[in-house]
Amino acid sequence: MEPGISELTDPLWAKLDGGFDEDVPAMLGELAASWDDDTADMLFHGVLWHQHSCYGATYAAVPHLLEIADREENQHQRLEIALFLALVALDSRGQLPDDPPADALLQGLPETIEGWDSKLDCYRHGLARLAENPDQPHSENELKQLAYYKEVLATPPVDADDLTKILSIKAGFYQALPAIRALCERLLLEDPDEDAVPYLLSGVAAVDGLLSLARHLNCGDSGTFQCGSCGWGYEFVRYGEQIALYADNAPGTPRVDKAVEDYKDGAPLRADGFLAPITESEHLDARISALLSLAKRAPSPVPALLVRHFAGSFVCCKCVVQGPMATVESGRPGPIPTAP
Repeated sequence: MEPGISELTDPLWAKLDGGFDEDVPAMLGELAASWDDDTADMLFHGVLWHQHSCYGATYAAVPHLLEIADREENQHQRLEIALFLALVALDSRGQLPDDPPADALLQGLPETIEGWDSKLDCYRHGLARLAENPDQPHSENELKQLAYYKEVLATPPVDADDLTKILSIKAGFYQALPAIRALCERLLLEDPDEDAVPYLLSGVAAVDGLLSLARHLNCGDSGTFQCGSCGWGYEFVRYGEQIALYADNAPGTPRVDKAVEDYKDGAPLRADGFLAPITESEHLDARISALLSLAKRAPSPVPALLVRHFAGSFVCCKCVVQGPMATVESGRPGPIPTAP
Protein backbone atom coordinates (compact mmCIF):
# COMPACT_ATOMS: atom_id res chain seq x y z
CA MET A 1 0.00 0.00 0.00
CA GLU A 2 2.86 2.35 -0.87
CA PRO A 3 3.28 5.25 -1.57
CA GLY A 4 1.03 7.00 0.95
CA ILE A 5 0.76 6.24 4.64
CA SER A 6 0.07 2.54 4.88
CA GLU A 7 -0.32 2.30 8.65
CA LEU A 8 -3.45 3.55 10.39
CA THR A 9 -1.25 4.25 13.42
CA ASP A 10 0.93 6.77 11.56
CA PRO A 11 1.07 10.03 13.60
CA LEU A 12 0.53 12.09 10.44
CA TRP A 13 -3.17 11.19 10.51
CA ALA A 14 -3.60 13.60 13.44
CA LYS A 15 -2.46 16.47 11.22
CA LEU A 16 -4.53 15.56 8.15
CA ASP A 17 -7.80 17.46 8.24
CA GLY A 18 -11.29 16.28 7.42
CA GLY A 19 -14.75 17.81 7.16
CA PHE A 20 -15.78 16.92 10.72
CA ASP A 21 -14.04 16.03 13.97
CA GLU A 22 -13.79 12.24 13.62
CA ASP A 23 -11.02 9.65 14.05
CA VAL A 24 -10.49 8.64 10.42
CA PRO A 25 -8.06 5.75 11.07
CA ALA A 26 -10.43 4.30 13.67
CA MET A 27 -13.36 4.52 11.26
CA LEU A 28 -11.36 2.89 8.46
CA GLY A 29 -10.34 0.11 10.82
CA GLU A 30 -13.95 -0.43 11.89
CA LEU A 31 -15.16 -0.62 8.28
CA ALA A 32 -12.41 -3.06 7.34
CA ALA A 33 -13.32 -5.33 10.26
CA SER A 34 -17.11 -5.04 10.10
CA TRP A 35 -18.89 -2.83 7.57
CA ASP A 36 -21.57 -0.47 8.82
CA ASP A 37 -23.50 1.72 6.36
CA ASP A 38 -24.05 4.55 8.86
CA THR A 39 -20.34 4.72 9.69
CA ALA A 40 -19.45 4.63 6.00
CA ASP A 41 -21.94 7.39 5.19
CA MET A 42 -20.55 9.64 7.91
CA LEU A 43 -16.98 8.95 6.82
CA PHE A 44 -17.63 9.40 3.10
CA HIS A 45 -20.09 12.29 3.04
CA GLY A 46 -19.09 14.26 6.11
CA VAL A 47 -15.49 13.62 7.06
CA LEU A 48 -13.63 12.82 3.84
CA TRP A 49 -15.87 14.71 1.38
CA HIS A 50 -18.29 17.50 2.14
CA GLN A 51 -20.08 19.73 -0.35
CA HIS A 52 -17.54 18.97 -3.10
CA SER A 53 -14.55 19.60 -0.81
CA CYS A 54 -11.79 17.04 -0.30
CA TYR A 55 -9.29 17.07 2.57
CA GLY A 56 -5.87 15.80 3.51
CA ALA A 57 -7.33 12.67 5.09
CA THR A 58 -9.36 11.99 1.92
CA TYR A 59 -6.33 11.04 -0.14
CA ALA A 60 -4.65 9.09 2.65
CA ALA A 61 -7.80 6.97 3.00
CA VAL A 62 -8.05 5.97 -0.68
CA PRO A 63 -5.65 2.96 -0.63
CA HIS A 64 -7.34 1.60 2.49
CA LEU A 65 -10.77 1.84 0.87
CA LEU A 66 -9.56 0.18 -2.31
CA GLU A 67 -8.24 -2.69 -0.22
CA ILE A 68 -11.68 -3.20 1.35
CA ALA A 69 -13.37 -3.03 -2.07
CA ASP A 70 -10.97 -5.58 -3.53
CA ARG A 71 -12.21 -8.42 -1.32
CA GLU A 72 -14.37 -10.65 -3.48
CA GLU A 73 -17.08 -11.12 -0.86
CA ASN A 74 -17.53 -7.35 -0.33
CA GLN A 75 -19.99 -6.68 -3.14
CA HIS A 76 -22.10 -4.18 -1.19
CA GLN A 77 -19.03 -2.40 0.17
CA ARG A 78 -17.56 -2.30 -3.32
CA LEU A 79 -20.49 -0.30 -4.71
CA GLU A 80 -20.51 2.18 -1.83
CA ILE A 81 -16.75 2.69 -2.07
CA ALA A 82 -16.87 3.02 -5.87
CA LEU A 83 -19.54 5.72 -5.70
CA PHE A 84 -17.52 7.62 -3.11
CA LEU A 85 -14.20 7.33 -4.95
CA ALA A 86 -15.91 8.46 -8.16
CA LEU A 87 -16.74 11.72 -6.35
CA VAL A 88 -13.17 12.05 -5.10
CA ALA A 89 -11.76 11.44 -8.60
CA LEU A 90 -14.01 14.25 -9.87
CA ASP A 91 -13.60 16.81 -7.09
CA SER A 92 -9.94 16.22 -6.21
CA ARG A 93 -8.82 18.48 -9.04
CA GLY A 94 -11.34 21.21 -8.31
CA GLN A 95 -12.51 23.15 -11.35
CA LEU A 96 -9.59 22.33 -13.63
CA PRO A 97 -10.48 21.98 -17.33
CA ASP A 98 -10.36 18.72 -19.23
CA ASP A 99 -7.05 16.84 -19.50
CA PRO A 100 -5.46 18.38 -16.37
CA PRO A 101 -1.71 17.95 -15.83
CA ALA A 102 -0.76 14.47 -14.62
CA ASP A 103 0.64 15.94 -11.40
CA ALA A 104 -1.83 18.78 -10.77
CA LEU A 105 -2.35 20.11 -7.26
CA LEU A 106 -5.02 18.26 -5.33
CA GLN A 107 -7.84 20.20 -3.71
CA GLY A 108 -7.36 20.21 0.07
CA LEU A 109 -3.81 18.84 0.02
CA PRO A 110 -1.33 21.76 0.22
CA GLU A 111 2.29 21.04 -0.66
CA THR A 112 3.88 23.73 1.49
CA ILE A 113 4.10 24.35 5.24
CA GLU A 114 2.51 27.76 4.69
CA GLY A 115 -0.41 26.16 2.89
CA TRP A 116 -1.09 23.79 5.78
CA ASP A 117 -0.78 26.64 8.28
CA SER A 118 -3.35 28.71 6.39
CA LYS A 119 -5.81 25.83 6.79
CA LEU A 120 -5.82 26.60 10.50
CA ASP A 121 -7.01 30.19 10.01
CA CYS A 122 -10.67 29.18 10.18
CA TYR A 123 -10.06 27.57 13.59
CA ARG A 124 -8.13 30.63 14.81
CA HIS A 125 -10.94 32.92 13.69
CA GLY A 126 -13.56 30.65 15.22
CA LEU A 127 -11.72 30.52 18.54
CA ALA A 128 -11.31 34.30 18.57
CA ARG A 129 -14.99 34.82 17.76
CA LEU A 130 -16.20 32.51 20.51
CA ALA A 131 -13.79 34.09 23.01
CA GLU A 132 -14.76 37.71 22.20
CA ASN A 133 -17.12 37.99 25.17
CA PRO A 134 -15.63 35.89 27.99
CA ASP A 135 -18.36 36.94 30.43
CA GLN A 136 -21.13 35.79 28.13
CA PRO A 137 -22.29 32.21 28.84
CA HIS A 138 -21.76 29.73 26.02
CA SER A 139 -24.16 27.07 24.89
CA GLU A 140 -23.20 23.41 25.10
CA ASN A 141 -22.56 23.37 21.35
CA GLU A 142 -20.31 26.44 21.56
CA LEU A 143 -18.32 24.86 24.38
CA LYS A 144 -17.79 21.77 22.24
CA GLN A 145 -16.63 23.98 19.38
CA LEU A 146 -14.21 25.81 21.66
CA ALA A 147 -12.75 22.52 22.87
CA TYR A 148 -12.42 21.23 19.31
CA TYR A 149 -10.77 24.42 18.02
CA LYS A 150 -8.29 24.33 20.90
CA GLU A 151 -7.52 20.67 20.24
CA VAL A 152 -6.87 21.30 16.53
CA LEU A 153 -4.64 24.30 17.24
CA ALA A 154 -2.73 22.35 19.92
CA THR A 155 -1.80 19.65 17.39
CA PRO A 156 1.84 19.99 16.29
CA PRO A 157 2.00 21.73 12.90
CA VAL A 158 2.97 20.09 9.64
CA ASP A 159 6.75 20.14 9.28
CA ALA A 160 9.27 19.38 6.53
CA ASP A 161 9.32 15.66 7.34
CA ASP A 162 5.53 15.56 7.12
CA LEU A 163 5.65 17.22 3.69
CA THR A 164 7.67 14.27 2.38
CA LYS A 165 4.86 11.94 3.44
CA ILE A 166 2.22 14.32 2.10
CA LEU A 167 3.85 14.30 -1.32
CA SER A 168 3.88 10.51 -1.05
CA ILE A 169 0.13 10.60 -0.33
CA LYS A 170 -0.36 12.71 -3.46
CA ALA A 171 1.71 10.31 -5.55
CA GLY A 172 -0.25 7.40 -4.10
CA PHE A 173 -3.54 9.00 -5.08
CA TYR A 174 -2.45 9.54 -8.67
CA GLN A 175 -1.19 5.96 -8.82
CA ALA A 176 -4.57 4.82 -7.46
CA LEU A 177 -6.62 6.57 -10.19
CA PRO A 178 -6.46 3.60 -12.61
CA ALA A 179 -7.65 1.34 -9.78
CA ILE A 180 -10.56 3.74 -9.10
CA ARG A 181 -11.46 3.62 -12.79
CA ALA A 182 -11.25 -0.16 -12.83
CA LEU A 183 -13.46 -0.32 -9.73
CA CYS A 184 -16.13 1.91 -11.32
CA GLU A 185 -15.99 -0.13 -14.53
CA ARG A 186 -16.26 -3.38 -12.59
CA LEU A 187 -19.41 -2.13 -10.86
CA LEU A 188 -20.86 -1.02 -14.19
CA LEU A 189 -20.37 -4.56 -15.48
CA GLU A 190 -21.71 -6.19 -12.28
CA ASP A 191 -25.29 -5.08 -13.02
CA PRO A 192 -25.41 -2.17 -10.56
CA ASP A 193 -28.44 -0.33 -9.32
CA GLU A 194 -29.73 1.80 -12.20
CA ASP A 195 -29.51 4.98 -10.14
CA ALA A 196 -25.77 4.41 -9.57
CA VAL A 197 -24.83 4.19 -13.26
CA PRO A 198 -24.38 7.94 -14.04
CA TYR A 199 -22.17 8.38 -10.96
CA LEU A 200 -20.00 5.40 -11.86
CA LEU A 201 -19.71 6.69 -15.43
CA SER A 202 -18.76 10.07 -13.97
CA GLY A 203 -15.92 8.38 -12.07
CA VAL A 204 -14.62 6.72 -15.24
CA ALA A 205 -14.80 10.02 -17.15
CA ALA A 206 -13.05 11.90 -14.34
CA VAL A 207 -10.13 9.47 -14.20
CA ASP A 208 -9.87 9.64 -18.00
CA GLY A 209 -9.50 13.43 -17.82
CA LEU A 210 -12.95 14.23 -19.21
CA LEU A 211 -13.76 16.45 -16.23
CA SER A 212 -16.51 18.53 -17.86
CA LEU A 213 -18.34 15.44 -19.05
CA ALA A 214 -17.86 13.86 -15.62
CA ARG A 215 -19.38 16.91 -13.88
CA HIS A 216 -22.44 16.84 -16.13
CA LEU A 217 -22.93 13.10 -15.57
CA ASN A 218 -22.68 13.73 -11.83
CA CYS A 219 -25.57 16.21 -12.18
CA GLY A 220 -27.65 13.73 -14.18
CA ASP A 221 -30.89 14.95 -15.72
CA SER A 222 -30.54 18.61 -14.80
CA GLY A 223 -27.87 21.16 -13.99
CA THR A 224 -26.10 24.28 -15.21
CA PHE A 225 -23.23 25.08 -17.56
CA GLN A 226 -21.67 27.91 -19.53
CA CYS A 227 -20.99 28.66 -23.15
CA GLY A 228 -17.34 27.79 -23.74
CA SER A 229 -17.00 30.77 -26.07
CA CYS A 230 -18.66 33.72 -24.31
CA GLY A 231 -19.32 32.34 -20.83
CA TRP A 232 -23.09 32.87 -20.92
CA GLY A 233 -24.90 30.73 -18.36
CA TYR A 234 -27.41 28.00 -19.12
CA GLU A 235 -29.60 25.49 -17.36
CA PHE A 236 -30.29 22.05 -18.84
CA VAL A 237 -33.16 19.64 -18.19
CA ARG A 238 -33.80 16.26 -19.79
CA TYR A 239 -37.22 15.64 -21.31
CA GLY A 240 -37.37 12.10 -22.62
CA GLU A 241 -34.78 11.79 -25.38
CA GLN A 242 -34.11 15.54 -25.54
CA ILE A 243 -32.08 17.82 -23.29
CA ALA A 244 -33.58 21.28 -23.27
CA LEU A 245 -31.48 24.41 -22.66
CA TYR A 246 -32.50 27.60 -20.87
CA ALA A 247 -30.33 30.69 -21.18
CA ASP A 248 -29.78 32.95 -18.18
CA ASN A 249 -31.76 36.18 -18.20
CA ALA A 250 -29.95 39.25 -19.43
CA PRO A 251 -28.95 41.74 -16.68
CA GLY A 252 -31.72 44.23 -15.94
CA THR A 253 -34.50 42.09 -17.40
CA PRO A 254 -37.30 40.53 -15.32
CA ARG A 255 -36.38 37.09 -14.02
CA VAL A 256 -38.41 34.34 -15.62
CA ASP A 257 -37.63 30.78 -14.54
CA LYS A 258 -38.48 29.06 -17.81
CA ALA A 259 -37.10 25.71 -16.67
CA VAL A 260 -39.45 25.57 -13.68
CA GLU A 261 -42.42 26.67 -15.77
CA ASP A 262 -41.68 23.96 -18.34
CA TYR A 263 -41.34 21.38 -15.60
CA LYS A 264 -44.83 22.29 -14.40
CA ASP A 265 -46.14 21.86 -17.96
CA GLY A 266 -44.18 18.63 -18.48
CA ALA A 267 -42.74 19.78 -21.81
CA PRO A 268 -39.90 22.07 -23.03
CA LEU A 269 -42.25 24.74 -24.36
CA ARG A 270 -40.02 27.68 -23.38
CA ALA A 271 -36.62 26.13 -24.15
CA ASP A 272 -33.98 28.34 -25.78
CA GLY A 273 -32.50 25.37 -27.60
CA PHE A 274 -31.48 21.73 -27.30
CA LEU A 275 -28.23 19.84 -27.02
CA ALA A 276 -27.15 18.17 -30.25
CA PRO A 277 -25.85 14.69 -29.39
CA ILE A 278 -22.83 13.05 -30.95
CA THR A 279 -23.45 10.31 -33.50
CA GLU A 280 -21.49 7.08 -33.54
CA SER A 281 -20.62 7.63 -37.18
CA GLU A 282 -18.38 10.49 -36.07
CA HIS A 283 -14.70 10.04 -35.32
CA LEU A 284 -14.93 10.06 -31.54
CA ASP A 285 -12.33 10.52 -28.85
CA ALA A 286 -11.38 6.99 -27.77
CA ARG A 287 -12.23 7.87 -24.16
CA ILE A 288 -15.75 8.93 -25.12
CA SER A 289 -16.21 5.79 -27.20
CA ALA A 290 -15.17 3.66 -24.22
CA LEU A 291 -17.50 5.59 -21.90
CA LEU A 292 -20.41 5.22 -24.32
CA SER A 293 -19.74 1.49 -24.60
CA LEU A 294 -19.99 1.18 -20.81
CA ALA A 295 -23.14 3.33 -20.73
CA LYS A 296 -24.82 1.00 -23.21
CA ARG A 297 -24.44 -1.85 -20.73
CA ALA A 298 -26.83 -0.12 -18.35
CA PRO A 299 -30.33 -1.57 -17.92
CA SER A 300 -31.79 1.78 -19.05
CA PRO A 301 -31.01 3.72 -22.27
CA VAL A 302 -30.77 6.99 -20.29
CA PRO A 303 -27.03 6.81 -19.35
CA ALA A 304 -26.01 6.35 -22.99
CA LEU A 305 -28.34 9.19 -23.97
CA LEU A 306 -26.68 11.44 -21.37
CA VAL A 307 -23.18 10.58 -22.60
CA ARG A 308 -24.12 11.28 -26.23
CA HIS A 309 -25.67 14.65 -25.37
CA PHE A 310 -23.06 15.84 -22.85
CA ALA A 311 -20.32 14.99 -25.36
CA GLY A 312 -22.26 16.87 -28.04
CA SER A 313 -22.71 20.58 -28.74
CA PHE A 314 -25.17 23.47 -28.78
CA VAL A 315 -25.57 26.88 -30.41
CA CYS A 316 -25.23 29.74 -27.93
CA CYS A 317 -28.13 32.20 -27.90
CA LYS A 318 -25.79 35.08 -27.13
CA CYS A 319 -22.70 34.63 -29.31
CA VAL A 320 -24.23 32.18 -31.86
CA VAL A 321 -21.14 29.98 -31.66
CA GLN A 322 -21.61 26.22 -31.80
CA GLY A 323 -19.52 24.36 -29.28
CA PRO A 324 -19.44 22.05 -26.27
CA MET A 325 -20.87 22.66 -22.82
CA ALA A 326 -18.43 24.19 -20.35
CA THR A 327 -18.80 23.56 -16.63
CA VAL A 328 -19.70 26.39 -14.28
CA GLU A 329 -16.61 27.36 -12.29
CA SER A 330 -18.35 29.12 -9.42
CA GLY A 331 -19.92 26.05 -7.86
CA ARG A 332 -22.30 23.19 -8.35
CA PRO A 333 -25.89 23.47 -9.54
CA GLY A 334 -28.81 22.51 -7.39
CA PRO A 335 -31.03 19.71 -8.69
CA ILE A 336 -34.21 20.28 -10.60
CA PRO A 337 -36.90 17.57 -10.55
CA THR A 338 -36.60 15.23 -13.52
CA ALA A 339 -39.14 16.05 -16.16
CA PRO A 340 -41.40 13.30 -17.48
